[in-house]
Amino acid sequence: MTPLASGYLQAYATTDSVVRDAYLFERYTTVAKTPRDEIARDLLRSDAEVYGFSCYVWNMGLVRFLIKALRQAKPDAHIILGGPQVMSQAQRYLDSTDERTVICNGEGEITFTQYLRALTESSPRLDEVDGLSFYRDRELVTTTKQSRIKNLDDVPSPFLTGVFDSAYSIAILETNRGCPYHCGFCFWGAATNDRVHRFDEERVREEIKWTAENEILFLFIADANWGMLSRDIDISRHITDCALEHGAPNVVYFSAAKNKPHAVTEITSIFQNANLIASQPVSLQTLEPKSLDLIARSNIKLSAFAEIQEDLREKQISSYIELIWPLPGETLDSFRRGIGTLCENEAQTVIAYPHLLLNNTPIFHSAEKMGIVSRAAGGGAAEAEVVIGTKEVSVPEFVEGMYYFYAFHALHNTRSLRAVSRYLVKQRGMRYQDIFAAFAAYLRQQGEDDPVLGYAERSIREADYYDVNNYGYYIHSVLHEHREVFTGHVRRFAESQTWWADSKVRALFEIDMLNRPYMYSNTPMDVSAEDFQELRLLGNGPRSHTVQVPAEYLADLADAVQVQGMPADGVFKVEHKRLQYPFMPTQSRDHSGSYCHGMIEKVGNVMPFWLPADTGRPLDTDRDASFGEKGIHAHAAL
Repeated sequence: MTPLASGYLQAYATTDSVVRDAYLFERYTTVAKTPRDEIARDLLRSDAEVYGFSCYVWNMGLVRFLIKALRQAKPDAHIILGGPQVMSQAQRYLDSTDERTVICNGEGEITFTQYLRALTESSPRLDEVDGLSFYRDRELVTTTKQSRIKNLDDVPSPFLTGVFDSAYSIAILETNRGCPYHCGFCFWGAATNDRVHRFDEERVREEIKWTAENEILFLFIADANWGMLSRDIDISRHITDCALEHGAPNVVYFSAAKNKPHAVTEITSIFQNANLIASQPVSLQTLEPKSLDLIARSNIKLSAFAEIQEDLREKQISSYIELIWPLPGETLDSFRRGIGTLCENEAQTVIAYPHLLLNNTPIFHSAEKMGIVSRAAGGGAAEAEVVIGTKEVSVPEFVEGMYYFYAFHALHNTRSLRAVSRYLVKQRGMRYQDIFAAFAAYLRQQGEDDPVLGYAERSIREADYYDVNNYGYYIHSVLHEHREVFTGHVRRFAESQTWWADSKVRALFEIDMLNRPYMYSNTPMDVSAEDFQELRLLGNGPRSHTVQVPAEYLADLADAVQVQGMPADGVFKVEHKRLQYPFMPTQSRDHSGSYCHGMIEKVGNVMPFWLPADTGRPLDTDRDASFGEKGIHAHAAL
């Protein structure tokens, strides 16, 4: 991954003649799971005079260890820390006996350059460098705040000036800096004071061209609101033009603008048509009005998100909803109800991420008032605090909400009871949230050795849900590793409910069993003739089933699954060969989790087609195969 922060710091610092003549720069990047002793040896081997660390929640535990190791081995070395984790947190991260470690408070390029220049003097006057905190004679000194850079083009491009070479697979790109919002859980808007400054468009286009020419497969647009500026649509087209000409990038990721629904869907269509994106996140965070008000997000219109969702659905573009649990103002009931509302509005996939209590955010500063309870997560590399309670949600209610989400994730996001639940809600007046809550209660009754329950229990107990791959690996478990166990749970749960007496429910359940997706192309097919009483299973192919559906169930079938043609005799081929890659036993747990998380976010792309049995493969599977070679393989590599 291109170390964008380091690249900017070096590119700007070398515009200063004193710094350029006095220093050589070496960038060191590695994944956070690299053994810490190995990283420490690498840093000491470089024998630098100055060490700079970009600090955030996922690496701060590791950085603390490295600072200690460096200080013990090199007491005269200078260390500068920057990034959202340490800004304005000098008393927490600095040692009053260590005058050679400093913190940069704010945007780094100017402060870093002035700091390096000051160190070239025999008696560095750090108090004349704006934007620093450090100890002198055991007294904490914080200098005047550094002004933000208004003309971003004063910072040379690390892509275009030779700072970066082609030895990267992921490029992070900024086209602007800043965010006009002040969401309580996020530091972005608070750090930039509403103002959004932009890089010159021609420079941005040249940077994109550079990444394409250097065959960097993944492009991560790091702007807070892609689509907010009118030029973003044209730049998106430029990305697809470069991909067409150079074969890269293969995948584009961006955070969508909050109040620009039509621009977002146009951009998503541009990327979708070029096979550069398979699913678009819609970041709602919560549907509870009280919570939206408390986290200062009420100025972001829910109607805009609804428009995005509707536009994406009309254009047949996959999307997934992102929530955060628990946010202040949210209750267990409103969380469940919100997920139910999303399902009523055809949400394809819903992911509830943990609420990280980030330093310097509005919620961080109001934690006591909001009744925030948190716990450590992420192991030794991170310094994450995940919220497990608020004024509205007790710790036991938080745990109940997590069990609810794991049950929902396994049942809804995998489409394991889709036809049944739609019928129960639309025609029998039930609520989605009650179905999911009942399934959560059923799972919690299983024995301690049950692998499906056990995974959720361990994840909640150990806060493993902090790991971005945790939810993906749960999908790996219920749809591959322990598929038979989970299938049994779904069946026994359904049979235990009062609505099982309805023959139509039983028929729709059989449809659901046929329709459940496979994450991998080599997961054994798990449907047999003895499972069917209402439908007739006529045969099985290598990755397909042939089934006859009675006429009275055809309307419900068309409402719940991807039907491509309605045969008069009700005989369908259920074709499961879509975008899946094979499971390989040699791949790591993280790989499986990442792959399955990506796949479930675009679950529509791996759902089977139901087509008249005599028509063969559906027409658009060539497109599937084309995307599979690029997008899914690329995601697996990521």
